[in-house]
Parts: sequence; structure tokens; C-alpha cells
Amino acid sequence: MNSLTGKILKVDLSSGQISDMKTPVEWVDLYTGQKGLGSRILMEDVSPATEPYSPENKVVLTTSVMGGTIVACSSKLAITTKSPLSGTISDGSVGGHTGAELKYAGFDAVDIKGKADKLSYLFITDEKVEIRDAASLKGLGTFAVDAKLKEEIGDEELKILAIGPAGENLVPYSCISSEKYRQLGRGGIAAVMGSKNLKAIAIRGKLDVCVNDLKGLLKYSKEVTERDEVTADDNEIYDLGTTCLVDYSQESGLLPTRNFQEGTFEDAEQINGQAFKDVRKNKKGCFSCGIACGNYVEEGDTSVEGPEYETIVLGGSSIGNGSRKKLIEFNSICDDLGLDTISAGGTIAYMMEATQKGVHDFDIRFGEMDKALNMLEKIANRDGIGDEAALGSKAMSEKYGGEDFAIQVKGLELPGYDPRGSWAMGIAYVTAPRGGCHMSSYPIAEEAWGELDPFTFEGKGKLVADMQNSQFCKFSMGVCDFWPIDDETLGRLFELSYGGEWPADKVYKTGERVFNLQRMFNIMAGFDRTEDKLPGRFHKELLKAGPPKDIAYTKEAFDAAMDEYYAYRGWDERGRPTVEKLVELGIEPKFIEAYKAVL
Repeated sequence: MNSLTGKILKVDLSSGQISDMKTPVEWVDLYTGQKGLGSRILMEDVSPATEPYSPENKVVLTTSVMGGTIVACSSKLAITTKSPLSGTISDGSVGGHTGAELKYAGFDAVDIKGKADKLSYLFITDEKVEIRDAASLKGLGTFAVDAKLKEEIGDEELKILAIGPAGENLVPYSCISSEKYRQLGRGGIAAVMGSKNLKAIAIRGKLDVCVNDLKGLLKYSKEVTERDEVTADDNEIYDLGTTCLVDYSQESGLLPTRNFQEGTFEDAEQINGQAFKDVRKNKKGCFSCGIACGNYVEEGDTSVEGPEYETIVLGGSSIGNGSRKKLIEFNSICDDLGLDTISAGGTIAYMMEATQKGVHDFDIRFGEMDKALNMLEKIANRDGIGDEAALGSKAMSEKYGGEDFAIQVKGLELPGYDPRGSWAMGIAYVTAPRGGCHMSSYPIAEEAWGELDPFTFEGKGKLVADMQNSQFCKFSMGVCDFWPIDDETLGRLFELSYGGEWPADKVYKTGERVFNLQRMFNIMAGFDRTEDKLPGRFHKELLKAGPPKDIAYTKEAFDAAMDEYYAYRGWDERGRPTVEKLVELGIEPKFIEAYKAVL
């Protein structure tokens, strides 16, 4: 007996066929769940050469093996696909209760392929699974989809994943809303759903989830959550949520301002943690979580859960916006339209700077928030210049110029940390499998906000790689980023939930295996070291305030650090995992053979 349901739901939208298969134990043993299992299911049938909007591409939902249990912070849901924005493998995860609900409906994963002949939604319960007509949902925002489906089905307890107009219109940085206010899908996972005519997924489950050792899990889980301060009273994230990071970044001189031209923002105090706490109406925690990082805020006639730090930066300081009210509106509009706030804000910031510098006049300048909010509508509806802005800053800069200040990696706009103030973040950005992302590794916590020197590359390749390996197992086993859990504790929780022996070195090696599996996918899709690069701005321009003031982040030093990173990983000089490394990690021979064919 363990915490798996033992079933993977398989849905072919083209044929309407619905079936299930037994969850392969060998897949779980190699890749555990969530991020790892999603990557493994995707690679079973999807060639890295597949076009993202092709019916052959998949949308794969995967739960945590510990999801639905009493283990704190462990019930997130991951969705994996090939990204239409970056062309890489891309996965995102979301908190709330949806991951646990899918387990209670009896499934470890949902494997979706094909394209429905009309707009549809997927209805999943522990008693039946159906593909249903979604004509009444066409064009609706995610908030209305959530409310309408609950009303039509007659169940307020439904957990709903929905795409908005942006996803329907195939905006390649559209995202999915879960339970209205939680979002996932950087890199356009919602657009892949839209390409399949899949508007929503509604889930309701009432089954039990068992564990390997209930008494042992209850006792150990209580001990470690208290030890690691995963409780409301002791955790700063509970008090302010991720908004607390605004002050950290401002003090460190790496708060992206006016499209990363500066690292401090004159109106930072207007949009920091305390500013949003002043208009907070309520808090929310995810399933089995005591951190409760979610904040419901309200100002004027707009309310939203958030904004999170990344939204505050990309919809705030990076576009010259110091208005708390406008930030809340920015957040709410993006959520309802189904837009990734990071890529939307990053693209608008590029347009503002291009206008400022005379590269191209997009008729929008820093601080012009009414125009920025209107631009969100244009992007989601592919209206006028919004049709081009929908393609992201990389595509726009390739057409109009200004590639040095299109702040993206592999087409994915960067989040809210300027690497000139935390040098290892640059390595993390360029090696994250889905493109410019902070979730694969977060060295800023050890550098600018910790004890390490943030202005040297010494030892940073190893630091980033080690963090990536631990993060990838953490996100495969399913524990939230806000629990600073070590590999030993994670392994013991997994043993008590799932079974087997999971010492710390095995946990770490699992993360390394998943990371290399995603890198393999990208190499087979045509990527290598050539795409592991930062925007020219970071190497050519100096920050002028705070700790990073006048410190050069040279390309020569960065390239040398990348050499060290690749060597530590056991990759070749082009950033490709060696066959020997893949064999050592135990990746299946059929994948290695396919990989060898492209080397």
C-alpha cells in the first residue's frame, strides 16, 4: 500500500477515446511524480521535433506522489508540454487544492493529446470522465469560466483549470488559471490547450489516498514541519507573502526598473510588502499547508489573490509603475485574460524602452499604465499591435531592433532579479530548461541575500547545478518551494508515503536525472550552448546604484563560468549531456539511443 492511485488517465481529444493505464512503477522509481513523471510521460510519445500546436503535442497533468496526504506543502499539480514560446520542454506547477482533488478522483496523471473538433472541456470525477461541449464558455475570461461551470454542473466544490481569451487565441505566453486566482503555465501551456480546443478541466474526487506508514508519517511530518518552521507564526512568507522580496531586491540594488535599466526604484515603498498588507482582506493556504502565502487584496473595485513578487516587478517597477492600485488591476486583468504576468510585463517594458530610445514608436512609455492595461487586452485578443506583442519581446526585437534590451532567455522573459546584482542568477537563467526562469535554481538567496559574495563566479557553477538537482527532485516529489526542506527529510517523507528506501544521495540523484532528461529533450529539439546566453544589456551596461554599482558583469567571465558549469555537470563543451553521464544516471536506453542520433 502506498500513496499512488495506480492509474494514469489517457484522453484523445481527436477520437474522443478515454481510457486509463496502470501507473508504471518503474517510472515512479526513476522520476517520482509531478515534474519528473510529467516529463517522462511527455517523452514517451512526443518527439522533441513536434510542433507545439500540433495535435501530437501533449498536455500532461501530474500530481505529487505525496499529494492528498497530510505532508505539508505537498499537493501541487504540474502540467508539462512543449512550449510554443520557447520551443523547449516546459512545465509549470500550481498550488491550491487541484492536485489533491485529482488524486481523490483516482488518478496520478492525465495524459491529453489530439484536438477536439469543437471547443470542449474535460470533466473528471472518481465515477466518470467525459469530454463535454464548451460552446457556452467561448471567449469568456477565467473568472467567468470558473463560476459558469460550477453553476452548470451544480457543484461549488469543483476544482477548475481554465484558459482565457489569450489561450483560445494562441498567445504563446498565455497561462492557465486554477481555482480562479492561481496561475501556471509560463511558456504558453494555455495556448497548447487552446490549440486542442480545450477550454477547461473540471475535477471532483471523493476517493481516499493511502500511505505506506500512516503512524510513522504523522509523527515524522509533525516533527519536521515544526523544526523547519513551516507554520504561520514563524514564517515571513505568511506575514507578507512573496511581496516581502521587494525590499530585499531594492536594498540589494537588483530590483528591475524600467526594463532592467536600473536596479532601484524610487517608488519601491509604494508597492512593497507593507503597502499590499495595508489593503489585504484575507489570507489563503494551499491544501495541507500552514504557510498560507496567499493574500487577497482589494483596492477600489478590484480584488485579486496577489500580487506575487514577480507580478509586482514586471507590472510595476519594470514598466515604471509605482501605483499599487494599477498593479492590482494589472494582476486581475492578466489572471482573467489568462496572461503570464512576467512575459506580458516584460514584453510591454521592451515596447516602452523601444519607444523611449527611438528604436520604434509603439506609442507607449514608462509609467503610462492606462495604455499598459489596454495593451493587455490587445495582446489577449490579438488586436492591432497586440498581435505582434503576443509573440513576446524576442520576436518583436528581431523585427524592430533592440535585441540587447529584449530581456529574455530562449524567448521566455526574465523574472524579477537582475543578475548583475547576483551573478549566479545568470547561470541559473540560461540553464533553466524552460528558458529564463528562477524556479530551477535560486542562488540569489545564498548570494545577495545570504553569505556568499554575489559579485564573483567562483564556485557558482557548482552552486547552481547542486541547487537545480535538489529543486528538481523537490518539485518532482511535489514539495512547495517555500519549504526549505533538505534531501534527507524529503527522502524520509517519501519513504513513509510511497515506500522503498530514499536516502539523501538517491533523492539528489533523482533530481539530477530529471534535469538531464529535460536537457536531453531540448538538445534533441535543436538547442545547445548557443542558446544559453543572456541579453546583451547585462554584459554591456553597468548598474548605477546600490551594491552592484559600476561592477562589470563581463561576458568573458560569464563564459568561463559556463565552462565550469558544463564540466561539473558532465556535459560537453557545447552544453550537451554526455552519453556516459546519461548511462550513469540510469536514463532508459531507448531515450539514450534517440539522443545519440542527434549528437
